[in-house]
Amino acid sequence: MSDATSTFVQESKEDIRKLNDALLELEDDPDPEESEAIETVFRVAHNLKGNFGVMGYSKASNLAHAIEDLLDEIRDGELAVTGERMDLIFSGVDLLEEMVNEISDDGETETNPEATITKIRSSIETGDAATETEAERDGVTVGSREMPVDELADEVDLGDDEELLRVSLAIANEEAPHVDAMFVLDSTRNEYELVRTVPDDETIESEEFDGQIDVYLLTDASVSSDDVVDFYEDDRYVDDVSVEDVADELTADDESTDDSDTTHSTQEVESIRVDVEQIDQLYNQVEEMVTSRIKLHKIIEDHELVEAEDELEEHGKITSRLQDTVLEIRLVPLKKIVGNFPRVVRDISRKQDKEIDFQMEGIDIEMDRSILNELGDPLMHLIRNAVDHGIEPPEEREKKGKSREGTIKLIGERERDRVSVTVEDDGRGLDVEGLRQKAVDQGIKTEEEVRVLDDSEVYDLIFHPGFSTTEEVTEVSGRGVGMDVVEQVVRGVDGSINVESEPDEGTSITLMLPVSVAIVRVLFVTIGDEQYGVPIKNIDEISEFGDVTVETVEGRPTVTHDDRVYPLLSLGERLNVPNTEPADDDMVIRIKDSVRQVCLRCSDVAGQEEVVIKPFEGVLSGTPGISGASVLGEGEVVMILDVETL
Repeated sequence: MSDATSTFVQESKEDIRKLNDALLELEDDPDPEESEAIETVFRVAHNLKGNFGVMGYSKASNLAHAIEDLLDEIRDGELAVTGERMDLIFSGVDLLEEMVNEISDDGETETNPEATITKIRSSIETGDAATETEAERDGVTVGSREMPVDELADEVDLGDDEELLRVSLAIANEEAPHVDAMFVLDSTRNEYELVRTVPDDETIESEEFDGQIDVYLLTDASVSSDDVVDFYEDDRYVDDVSVEDVADELTADDESTDDSDTTHSTQEVESIRVDVEQIDQLYNQVEEMVTSRIKLHKIIEDHELVEAEDELEEHGKITSRLQDTVLEIRLVPLKKIVGNFPRVVRDISRKQDKEIDFQMEGIDIEMDRSILNELGDPLMHLIRNAVDHGIEPPEEREKKGKSREGTIKLIGERERDRVSVTVEDDGRGLDVEGLRQKAVDQGIKTEEEVRVLDDSEVYDLIFHPGFSTTEEVTEVSGRGVGMDVVEQVVRGVDGSINVESEPDEGTSITLMLPVSVAIVRVLFVTIGDEQYGVPIKNIDEISEFGDVTVETVEGRPTVTHDDRVYPLLSLGERLNVPNTEPADDDMVIRIKDSVRQVCLRCSDVAGQEEVVIKPFEGVLSGTPGISGASVLGEGEVVMILDVETL
């Protein structure tokens, strides 16, 4: 895909997102005279139409044109904003999005929008909509206007062997000259250096354009006026052409200007467009630098190269700063993946005859792109569940003394290096006793086991594979599929999930996630002859085994700290490490309560280091107790423990 097409695709996707948001706002406030959304909707639709036309995608341009015409009738008060008419507009926008995706994948589009265009045109006609443009109603004719050549002085640096030509064109298509003009300008840019058009691009792309246009071309002196005339006469979109050499006018203007009294300023480039693959490559190189630093540290220690320690320390500081910079570059706003959620909620609620106020807060917070890519589907599933199972039908809500309209909120918040994303609703809530009974009925827990579970542990049952509280399979959220995947994805990016709920008051599900990817400091522990890593951020305290008091509770070893009882897990037993008999000089690691109330017993601790954690893929992904692996100084691979699932 060419750079031009890539840019077109990205801009079109952004325009479609803006169009969806503005249409939702218009539907919520349907008075065109009072709502600012109609102007945004109309402007974005017009921009899409023009961009599709310029790139040569005529079918998509025709569809965007039909949508624009329908919106024009709404803006003029000729047609009302109704649910059915908005459904029709949204269906057209969905087709545009589908066509953009096809262009992104294949460079072409196979979708035929004619049926939708016919429906939109029919809606306009049956609404007795006026067909003439505003310019025609006012008797205004917009034509070609000759521009003083001296206005080009700052744009054209005319060389000795160059000419400036003014080409006056008449476009052949009288019904839609703005469409054909786009093709003419596109071919012009491919052949010549186009300096300026009169009228400007915005006027040419509008329906007020009358088909007359002047283009100013910077050409080689070897290119004659006849050559230019022949070029345009071969263009089937051009009806008439004339060419005038205006280089002398520009030169005369330059000579009359006193350079000593003229100042020219340039504008600094403040941002550039960079392919995400290049950012990923840069990040991979930073990872390699971190691994290389570990190897250097090992060599310096082994050979007692004291004089090199200071240089290595400086190298570490540079690497850390570079790492922070690259991670910042990779950060993307949350709104990039939740921008279409309002539209999803709108469509599902209409299909289910529910009234829902969907709100999003804090979606400007930024997270690493790779984490956001994983987060899209889980969040979408939570939103769909909230609409489908959380919010009650209006009649049911009224019987409960609630407003007919339910509320769903998506809230993003950042706390240092963690981000929380919460999906909450004011619906029916989770039925604790119902969950317990379902767990027994589906063979997930015994009656004795569910009886001792507290409410938070009961809520966690919804993440069990195949677990569902609904008898009916719906096309929105299905049954028994999804919530377990949500948990797997979140834990796969070193995140966690918390569920809170109250009967008839609603449910809140919070995803706690890291801001950036896993370059973390770990504590290395030995278990027999094997070595593992435990993230420092999860550790509260390290003690010698002889300094703690171990008691047995219900047949299991425990450690008491500040009147709290912590189960003592033997890493040797949990990880099936051979030849790891308990010893008096073992070490005990107490994990932070916010992560898991537990202590870990290991043979020894062997220092700490900042490492790159590579998550497992394929059959090893999701292995309980292991979050990934890291490569150390001499190529040794060390498993990194996931203390939450150990």
